[in-house]
Amino acid sequence: MKKKRILFVDDEQHVLDALRRMLHGMRDQWEMSFATSGKRALDILQTSPQDVIVADMRMPGMDGVTLLDEVRSSHPAVIRLVLSGHSDTNTALKSVRHAHQFLLKPCQPGELRAAIERATTLQDIFSNEAVKTVVARIETLPSLPRTYLELMQELRREEPSLRIVGDLINQDMGMSANILKLVNSAFFGLRTHVSSPVHAVNLLGTEIIKALIISLHLFSRFNLDRFPGFSLELLWKHSLTTGLFAKTIAQVEERRPQEIDDCYISGLLHDVGKLLLAANFEQDYQQVLARSRTEQRTVHDMEKEVFSASHAEIGAYLLGLWGLPENVVTAIFSHHTPPAAPLSGFSTLLAVHAANSLEHELVVLNADYAPHPMDTTFLEDSGMGRRIEDWRQACSRRLTEEFHLERENSLR
Repeated sequence: MKKKRILFVDDEQHVLDALRRMLHGMRDQWEMSFATSGKRALDILQTSPQDVIVADMRMPGMDGVTLLDEVRSSHPAVIRLVLSGHSDTNTALKSVRHAHQFLLKPCQPGELRAAIERATTLQDIFSNEAVKTVVARIETLPSLPRTYLELMQELRREEPSLRIVGDLINQDMGMSANILKLVNSAFFGLRTHVSSPVHAVNLLGTEIIKALIISLHLFSRFNLDRFPGFSLELLWKHSLTTGLFAKTIAQVEERRPQEIDDCYISGLLHDVGKLLLAANFEQDYQQVLARSRTEQRTVHDMEKEVFSASHAEIGAYLLGLWGLPENVVTAIFSHHTPPAAPLSGFSTLLAVHAANSLEHELVVLNADYAPHPMDTTFLEDSGMGRRIEDWRQACSRRLTEEFHLERENSLR
């Protein structure tokens, strides 16, 4: 197998020496290069293509922000990681537009290896040339929201403070208002009024809050009103309900809390690739939507015909770059096309695939679009086919509860 090429950039030679020692065991899998300046890094990139660049932020001359901006422009296929200390927080946050993931110093060997391996594995998973072509045509992939990065930095501390987490969300007034509006809506079914981000974090947990921040950030970036028959509001409701159904299915199957959260997060984010395609390829995507309605074919199938890649693959690629868990990325990648040889038993992918189909069945937001039947062969092969009716009934009940809660909230 071809070795992956990793470029490390830091102006302190002793840091590079430590990285070389730390990662000595990876020399059979990686071809590593080391540069003590941004200029030297660009010279290496010019003569030797790289898969991943790991750069420090504070460097004399060309700093990390400038370097990664140049790499983003000249070598867009290179995955860009930032290695920054707590004292460099402000500098690192300025670079959010240019980096895919952030790692904090001091970084444990296992954490650094895992981040790089995840990035390179992602490239292998998305080796489909059509996906690469579409991603390359996207001028700038969205970066993680600043609030999310600050939140991650606080949560990585030995004793993270939920009060500080709440304060960080409060600093972004729009984000704070949207999270509180959403948490108090019928989608979460909370019988108590949530009045602050701290309260929301205590009730829902940090993983759900992080997913909401990502989703709200992506939906707020795009104005899709110019697309006939494509409603951002309806897509948002579909995403929320699919997340709710995936969570409900996981609860019916009595899964662990972390699995339940992963199912909700995957359902919430499963269609973000549509935002990327619509915002970057306006005319082509208008064609996708128009033909999907007139030919009664799914949007997913029409995307594959027009782009040779779908929103599922593009969305998974973005979220994979951002470092979301592998099972979440896999669920988003395959939610329309589950594998022919599934693993036995319950999985995040199974829950999201079933939830997406049930949402289209139980909530007809637009009758012009083709139905999304469940892959019953996939479910039967997973040993879960007999559970479909139980899931349908549970999701239907949850939908009824949501409707009544929405009415109650509107009368308050």
